Amino acid sequence: MGLALKGLLCELESCRSKGMTTAAVTRVDVVRTLEVPLDLHACRELRVLAHVFSGDQAALAAMVLKAALLDMQEHLDEDLDQLAENARILLEDPCHKASEII
Repeated sequence: MGLALKGLLCELESCRSKGMTTAAVTRVDVVRTLEVPLDLHACRELRVLAHVFSGDQAALAAMVLKAALLDMQEHLDEDLDQLAENARILLEDPCHKASEII
């Protein structure tokens, strides 16, 4: 991990010296977006469910979050495969290779 942080620091310093933003280094392609709809409407529904089933609203919210995390975990292999594919494409990109040479 220390080597990775050192490499990141070098890239960030290089960006700063060139007047570039850190977005050039820190940009990561989003493979999956996790959305948990805990807006005001969802909170009201959780409150009603907690009242009807004599449960705890916070516990119900935790179950919603747990279900979302389990869904994300189930698709983790697919997401990692997609990230590896994106990395492979980037490594084979001649423009990216030319920028490394410069």
